[in-house]
Amino acid sequence: MKKLIVLFIAALAVMFVAPAFAADNLTLSGQFRVRGWDLSNAAFVDNADSSWFDQRMRLSATIKANDTAYAVIRADLGDTSWGEGFDGGVSRPGAANGNFREAVDFDRLYGVLDKEMYTLTIGQQYIGLGICEVLDANATAANLRLKFDGFSPSFIYGKVSENGLLNDDGANDDTNLYALNLSFALAGINSDLFYATLDNRATSDKPWVIGYHGTGALGMVNLEGEIATFGGDNGAGLDYTGTQFYLKASGDVSDMVSVGGELLYALGTDDATETQITGLVDWWTFTPMSMNTPGSADFSATASDPFDLATVAGGDGGGCVGVTLYAEVKPMEAVSLGGKIGYFTPEEDNATTLDSVTSFNAWVAYKVGENTTASLTYLYTSPDFDVPTVNDENEGTLYAKFAINF
Repeated sequence: MKKLIVLFIAALAVMFVAPAFAADNLTLSGQFRVRGWDLSNAAFVDNADSSWFDQRMRLSATIKANDTAYAVIRADLGDTSWGEGFDGGVSRPGAANGNFREAVDFDRLYGVLDKEMYTLTIGQQYIGLGICEVLDANATAANLRLKFDGFSPSFIYGKVSENGLLNDDGANDDTNLYALNLSFALAGINSDLFYATLDNRATSDKPWVIGYHGTGALGMVNLEGEIATFGGDNGAGLDYTGTQFYLKASGDVSDMVSVGGELLYALGTDDATETQITGLVDWWTFTPMSMNTPGSADFSATASDPFDLATVAGGDGGGCVGVTLYAEVKPMEAVSLGGKIGYFTPEEDNATTLDSVTSFNAWVAYKVGENTTASLTYLYTSPDFDVPTVNDENEGTLYAKFAINF
């Protein structure tokens, strides 16, 4: 491990000398970023203000063994806040309590065998289905994708948890992921039918999801849609439920202006024997009120779950009815700016005291040089509750980002 860390540090030094480095069997890429944050009334709590800087160096290496096989390594170095953890070494917060530090955080370590009739990806990899809300995971897994004329099925197995021990008796039995994704094109629509389930053998907790995701164009309008339904139970008498729908339409009004909009709908529940779920594993990438900005997936206006607004008030089962409208303008080659407005309300009023969330963002990005950008984004979020609570203050998020891609 120490030798591998030294290799990454050496490769990082090379990056400062040349904008890109490639050998016959090695390709390096990545991003260095610094972000500045200023939050007012964070989590909708009055006077809960905070401001900080953080940074991250992400480095990816693809190592080619031959024409059909290669390995991928991706690591984050120094992913932490300024003044927190930079105490003589490269560090990264590695646990919920914030006390654990690692020199390098590896989130991709996998091999690929790419043959004419199939592709096998095995190891620690990214696994996502649809818009990456139903399944969005860094997983130790095997993904076998078959290549047929007109369609391509993928068979996925993942080891989510050993549950404490390699011994699989009783409470130490494993939690496994099983998924099937069928990709095909139909009438110009790129489509995916998927099914996935988690199997916690220790507790008989077995949620599942089945759904469809499609992307295509209708004239000048680009479309993306998804519908997914959840089921199963937790092995202790609580049933999983949830049906959610997403539709996005976007297009160019002119060479300078593009516009778009989104619809979100999810059924909630107030049945004491049910709990709404919106994903099997969620790595926090589906955040509609940041997806149009340079800080996509870095912040959210609807807490952790856009399809269950009860999470804003610390509950579950709220569902969602939401709509957004957004626009982007490029007044000149190096400058982009845009904004978005969104309104979200629970589908099941009895599951939460939250009545609605109104939000808007505005952003500007400047291309400092080739592969180098600086941006500034502001997100304003206003919750409305049925009864006054401590969490009814408007929240403001000011976000600055400087990024070098290589």
